[in-house]
Amino acid sequence: MRVKRTKAYKKAMQFYRQVFNFRAPYQVLLSPDFILACVQKNIEPVKSLEEALQGPIKPFLTFCAISDVRKESEFRDKAVAISKTFEKRRCPHKDPIEATQCMAEIMGKENKNNLCVAVQDDNLRLALRRVPGVPILYLQRNVVVMERIKEVGKEVGREISREKMGVSEAEKKMLRIVKRKEIEEKVAGKRRKVKGPRAPNPLSVKKQAKTVKTAKPAVKKNLPPKDTHAADQSSPLSSNKRPRSDEPSAAASGSTDTGESQLKQKRKRNRSKKNKSEPEL
Repeated sequence: MRVKRTKAYKKAMQFYRQVFNFRAPYQVLLSPDFILACVQKNIEPVKSLEEALQGPIKPFLTFCAISDVRKESEFRDKAVAISKTFEKRRCPHKDPIEATQCMAEIMGKENKNNLCVAVQDDNLRLALRRVPGVPILYLQRNVVVMERIKEVGKEVGREISREKMGVSEAEKKMLRIVKRKEIEEKVAGKRRKVKGPRAPNPLSVKKQAKTVKTAKPAVKKNLPPKDTHAADQSSPLSSNKRPRSDEPSAAASGSTDTGESQLKQKRKRNRSKKNKSEPEL
């Protein structure tokens, strides 16, 4: 099988798995004309179908299809031998009818059982194209080919994906409750806090210069002067008090002056006496 064809089949089966929940092993409903065509061209139907569907399969045949295979034909014996290896699927028909009509009734309008169909009849294929989610396979020359996904299947896939990705019913109920609460808050006058202007970026703001605090000089209070004269008169022992050493009185200063003058006079006298006692040369 070609590389491009295998890639296309992988994408198609991935679409059927994601959208329509197809699972391996895939159930394949075979028609008697497909089995006869495989026998005529010496093709093993199971292997060729597994290559096309990119996975294991479970082949099925209805009782109406088995009765068609047993009809007289050149390759009847081989076709009957191959059909015995497949599983039988019950159909609601007591008397066997044409296999194409039986298969169309089993598929219905929705393909609830996720069946793949291998058919050679053009009319049946045309009818199955209207049913969404049906992989249709047929034999072209010596290769089993899968038909492309039709627009009906793509539209159904889009709707299903919207439902999956969209809002569920439970979420819709929650949204209604939230909207009601918001309306009640607006009616009650509850307003949301309005955010003020933001502070500037601290890295972009210039730092303030540090101010050095200087010690203030102590301010002396202007106290009234003491009345010393009144204090001396009031205390009887004020006259007997001795003056402090750091505050010399007027009498002491006068005595020091007289003592210095006396010393100077003595020195002069001594010099005069020495001059008289020295002999003249």
